[in-house]
Amino acid sequence: MFSTNHFIWLTLCALFITTMSIISVKLRWSFKTATAVVCGISLASELCKIFTHIDQSVDKDGSVTSGVLGPEYLPLHLCSILIFLLFYLLVSKNDARKETVKSFILPIAILGGTLALLIPTSGVNFARPYAYQCFVYHSGILWYGIYLLATRQVSLGIRAYKRTMLLLGCLVIVMLWINSLLSVYETNFFYLTRPPMDNLPVLNLKNGWFAYFFTLIGIGVVAVSAVYLPSIISEIRAMKKEK
Repeated sequence: MFSTNHFIWLTLCALFITTMSIISVKLRWSFKTATAVVCGISLASELCKIFTHIDQSVDKDGSVTSGVLGPEYLPLHLCSILIFLLFYLLVSKNDARKETVKSFILPIAILGGTLALLIPTSGVNFARPYAYQCFVYHSGILWYGIYLLATRQVSLGIRAYKRTMLLLGCLVIVMLWINSLLSVYETNFFYLTRPPMDNLPVLNLKNGWFAYFFTLIGIGVVAVSAVYLPSIISEIRAMKKEK
């Protein structure tokens, strides 16, 4: 963590995010255009992950059998789930549902993208395709979150906050079950089983799993709330003025 390679990756990602933000805002990209671009990044990223991690077994005669992808690579991490939601935004014509999805995506894209870049679980080796997949994808969704904020494409009011927190709570419960069901494969979706990396400050198992779990949940609640807080304060002030 924070090795020379990591700092190089962070610099490249910062340049990519800044350039994409300037281009998309200055050129006034439409919501559909920006969503199509991030969907393209997401699809390329997921295909890279699939083909990088497919296991190929070699028979005695030297022939290679068809590979399979282990359950631990299912797109069930929080950032990976965004891929399905992004494609939904691209094709859906229901404006009300799209607003709900956008208000959920934005904090996850900004917070999840930032944390993924700072905690490189895929490694920082420039010779590994998986590193490119991770850094490019999370840079892409982070840019998309910034685009939504900068162009005011999303509502982050009280109702949206409640929906997002409820959905996140439900997803945590579901992922606890899925991690339990697939424990033989040592899955760690949402990083509920163990920390994303060893020796992290605060997020570690030094005080046991329960301490780690509730610390993780607490950090998540505070971080997501912080994203919504400015809009919630503005909404409350507007409500008071109307009275």
